[in-house]
Amino acid sequence: MKIATAPVNWNNADAPDFREWFPYPQILDLMVAAGYQATEWGMNMPSHVSRMLADLNERQLQLLGGFVALELRNEAKLASEIERAIEVGHFFKSLGGHLLIAADSGDRFRLAQSGRVDPTSGLKKHEWRNLTSGLDQIGNRLRVEGVKVVFHNHVGTYVETEAETARLLEETNPDYVGWCFDCGHIAYGGGDVFRLLAKYGSRVRHAHLKDVNAEVLNEARARRWNLAAALKAFIFSPLGEGNLDLRRVLQFLRDQGYNDWLVVEQDTTPVDPTTVARRNRTFLEALLDELGIEQGEKRGDHRNDTEFPLAQS
Repeated sequence: MKIATAPVNWNNADAPDFREWFPYPQILDLMVAAGYQATEWGMNMPSHVSRMLADLNERQLQLLGGFVALELRNEAKLASEIERAIEVGHFFKSLGGHLLIAADSGDRFRLAQSGRVDPTSGLKKHEWRNLTSGLDQIGNRLRVEGVKVVFHNHVGTYVETEAETARLLEETNPDYVGWCFDCGHIAYGGGDVFRLLAKYGSRVRHAHLKDVNAEVLNEARARRWNLAAALKAFIFSPLGEGNLDLRRVLQFLRDQGYNDWLVVEQDTTPVDPTTVARRNRTFLEALLDELGIEQGEKRGDHRNDTEFPLAQS
């Protein structure tokens, strides 16, 4: 398995007013300072391919792909959202990426139910059909170009709960759509991480690792916080300091045959995010060593003109 980072460790679009965002390209320098060799794309990174490639190459950073929120459930937007996803997938490929990490876009109504979804508030049958068929179309078109579509279960969207995540995986074609497993969002959404992994672990083709502070989670539910409020209260702990059994998570992934990227995500932190990103990396490296899981090359601590619009829904 290989360890990567993501811009969310420094700049979080789900809590944009939490702190002043680290500018580009400083954020790339901070990733390198924290000892990472690979990252996902972030919204404050340029859409100019030549500049982005030059900056990545200068720092010997690999771009894996990136996240896109899609409103495929909405039939009126289905065709345009499919085309937007294809365009974003092409952009990531032009940067050397191989992943389109897709999620439902959610809305204010769903954000208000973060971590305590009312089962009656879910998608209607035709909305599920739009969502899953749209994902299959995107995955089928991009796979011939070497870009994998992986679906990210995410709090505040219409695929948050264990049941919703399972339904999404059941109703999409595994040849076209993989699972971006995010243990933090599963736990926050009230799901059983290990039950889902036991049944759908073979669908994992990308993984985001977080730890969860159970006390903050309980408070978030009791006080009916939305995702942004919970993030500002630090619902996601540094790896190994929360209540998720990350050792067991890695064992499940290994036993299900997963041997790819582990993206460390510390969405918010009260201390220096670069320091936390470094500590999270070294914690994960040590845990992988303890489990005898082979790792990709470690960096350690040291120092074309096309433009894609990447329009948002």
